[in-house]
Amino acid sequence: MNKTIKIIFFTILFFIMLATTFWAGFQQNLLTDFGWTTSPMWFKATLVDFYLNQLILFLWVWVLEDNFLIKLIWFVLFICFGSMGTALYIIIRLVQNKPLLKKEKV
Repeated sequence: MNKTIKIIFFTILFFIMLATTFWAGFQQNLLTDFGWTTSPMWFKATLVDFYLNQLILFLWVWVLEDNFLIKLIWFVLFICFGSMGTALYIIIRLVQNKPLLKKEKV
């Protein structure tokens, strides 16, 4: 898969996630309608899974990025925007011609 196709793919994913977030936000306000004690167990499990996944993705960024401030900014974006932040990170890396993986020294 060439770079242009990757950029288009992750851009489409980003906008699907953005549109879904806006749609859901107009349907129900998560901040006022959310009740941890009354929500179904699978919703709680999904939240835990989501934030652990964001932590894993952040650790990946920690290895790739050199600047501490950039690492901190991406951490906040991942936690606040989830998959949209992840897709944006990948799009930016691809546009900047930076690798998505760093070879480990053994």
